[in-house]
Amino acid sequence: MDKYPAFLLAACLAGPALAVDYQGVYDSVDKEKAADSVDTEKMGDAVSTEGVDYQKAYEAVDKEKAAGSVDTEKAREAIMK
Repeated sequence: MDKYPAFLLAACLAGPALAVDYQGVYDSVDKEKAADSVDTEKMGDAVSTEGVDYQKAYEAVDKEKAAGSVDTEKAREAIMK
C-alpha cells in the first residue's frame, strides 16, 4: 500500500473540522459585481459541444473584480461557524 494516501488521510483527520454555513457563503457574494467580473464573450468561447476549455474560462474572469465581489468578513463568519 502506498504510504502517501494513508498520510493524507491521517492529516485530514487530524485537522479541525469546519461547519460551513453555505448559505452564508453564498450571501457574502455580491452577485451583480461577480457577474460583472466575467467577460461573457470569452466565456462563450470557452464552452462548446465538446466540453469546456477550463483555461479559457479561467481567463474570462477578471480576478480583481471577482475578489471585490466578496464580503470577506461575512464569508469568514460563514466558514468559521
